[in-house]
Amino acid sequence: MNFQKRLPTDVVQEHLDIFLKAPNSIYMGHIASASVLIYIAAQNNSVPVWFLWGWAVAQIVGYPILMEIWSRCCKKADRSAPDNHRWIDYMDLLCVFVGTTWGIMFFISLNEENAAHFAIQLSIAAGASSAAVRSLATFPRSFIVYSVPMLGLLVLRLLLMGGEFVLLGGLVAIFLFMLLVSGEGVMEAVSRYIAIKNENLDLADRFKKAADDADHANREKTRLLAAASHDLRQPIHAIGLYMETLPIAKMDGHSRQTLERIRNSLQTLTKLFNSLLDVSLLDAGKVKVRTSHFNLKPMLNSILDDYEPLAEIAHATLLLECDDAGVEADPVLLRRMVQNLLSNAIRYSNGGTVRLLAKGKEGDSLSIVVSDQGPGIPKEHQAVIFEEFSQLAKQKDPLADHKQDEMGQDKGLGLGLAIVRRLADLQSLTISIQSSDKGTSLAIEGLKQVAIPRKEVTQQNPMARIDALFARKHILVADDDPATLEATANLLRTWGCKVSLASGLDEIVPMTQCPDLLISDFSFEGQCTGLDIIEKARQIFEPALPAMIVSGDSSAQVQKLVENAGLLLVYKPVQPVQLRSALLEAFMSSQGEDEDAADRVKQTA
Repeated sequence: MNFQKRLPTDVVQEHLDIFLKAPNSIYMGHIASASVLIYIAAQNNSVPVWFLWGWAVAQIVGYPILMEIWSRCCKKADRSAPDNHRWIDYMDLLCVFVGTTWGIMFFISLNEENAAHFAIQLSIAAGASSAAVRSLATFPRSFIVYSVPMLGLLVLRLLLMGGEFVLLGGLVAIFLFMLLVSGEGVMEAVSRYIAIKNENLDLADRFKKAADDADHANREKTRLLAAASHDLRQPIHAIGLYMETLPIAKMDGHSRQTLERIRNSLQTLTKLFNSLLDVSLLDAGKVKVRTSHFNLKPMLNSILDDYEPLAEIAHATLLLECDDAGVEADPVLLRRMVQNLLSNAIRYSNGGTVRLLAKGKEGDSLSIVVSDQGPGIPKEHQAVIFEEFSQLAKQKDPLADHKQDEMGQDKGLGLGLAIVRRLADLQSLTISIQSSDKGTSLAIEGLKQVAIPRKEVTQQNPMARIDALFARKHILVADDDPATLEATANLLRTWGCKVSLASGLDEIVPMTQCPDLLISDFSFEGQCTGLDIIEKARQIFEPALPAMIVSGDSSAQVQKLVENAGLLLVYKPVQPVQLRSALLEAFMSSQGEDEDAADRVKQTA
């Protein structure tokens, strides 16, 4: 052990902390050993009384007091102070004092005539020096200046006694050497422990910094998606509405084919925007699960109807196997999951059969399975397909280019199955996969079965009343984008609606006919928002005027404001079928509220 070795400044505090964790039992051991030595020395007439009393006071009173003062001052000291080496220097002085006084006691009181006392004194010397390996080896110099004077004076005394005691003195000298070597090993172990601890702390700090950077980048990505998509959604939304008002009946075959290709491309672009929006909302933790009880069969029938044209273009056959089954789930999120699975199955079906199956499992659990007859997914890739922006190469077939052209689809972004997995996690559902060269089956598992709501069992198909329902409605549309305002108005008029327009808050004025519904954008010039538009309209017309927000701003703040206002929020770009469904839902809800109010009036009468 190097006597001149000085601890590096950056690890001094760690060594001090380790020493300060030593148990208080060290004090008790020191006092007990000192008391035994005082008793033995008192039996030896060659030991002066004044030395005995002085040594007793120093070891039983002075040493514990000095150690306690050192410990308290060291704990209160500034950990980052550059002069923390002084505490080790103070410990060196204290160890010189203790080691030297103990060595003098052994030198003066060692009595070879009393074998028992002689053995006890040697045992205390060996025990005290061995115990110091654990407590003082963190401070190399302190251990040396403690053990060398104590055992060195003992070796000197044995050598002076002559005879066979010379051999014993040599053994004690060897013991001292082994202690120094052992102390150096302990010191190296402590140094390695501190180095590993500091390295782990550094890794933890770097990991935390990397996690913070990743979180910041994720927030910036979400903010960028929301900001960029807002400006892009507006024209795409207007294009979709304009297309639905074109006089298709007057077009020739080539023009219709061109229009259909434009529509398909626009639908693909809309799906990409919706996927990015879903991911940004999931990243921001803004997707809320709103469970309800509903009949699963009508939902699956509706999804199959929506995807029948896509399957026809892909030369795929859609089959549904589902009886009436009540489930408890979020219908909006579950519908999106099934749509993504079905779209993926059609894409990779290679013209085969795509089967949509709902089946019960043990207990009250139910699963929705989407299977295709495509080429299958290799086992090593089955986990990858649920990662964002991950796609597998699709096998080429002779009709691939023609199908892609007709369907207006490119490779997409690889977000469909990733969104399915994240929506499943959000609802405590599981996604399982079975695949072979004969096809792939993806299942949504863990749906809770419930009794079918009565209103859905007796509900009649409302499609027969939709046209008449739209024809009677007066709709007020508010948007500060002229193209969107005009396109929305033209589309609503083709559905038979009467339309009034407003481009700002000052254009919300009294009318001869009260609107049945208000459709408003969220963002307007100045400080005005769609909520202000709706509030003023309800003040002018009626407090319960049905209203909905159609916005290109997908930020969490807008979502929360609209949700708190109890309004339906639809994100641009909106496909005409989506807008029609949203309007129908608003009309039916309004009609239901009117009927409930009429029933209450009748019951009161």
